[in-house]
Amino acid sequence: MNLLDQIELYVVGIGGERNAQKDYWLFIYNSMRSGLLMTKDMEKHLQYKLKGLGIENPRR
Repeated sequence: MNLLDQIELYVVGIGGERNAQKDYWLFIYNSMRSGLLMTKDMEKHLQYKLKGLGIENPRR
């Protein structure tokens, strides 16, 4: 389990809702994208996570 997944478990534990999980992964995706920290593999992983949460096109 990587650090992002561990933080996700913490956020969901506090929020207790699926919306908290969606908001968390959207925040991670947008932060990494805007800070130019996104690699191709990370982008694929984050898009997979978001798709599983019902978000098909996370780009804003």
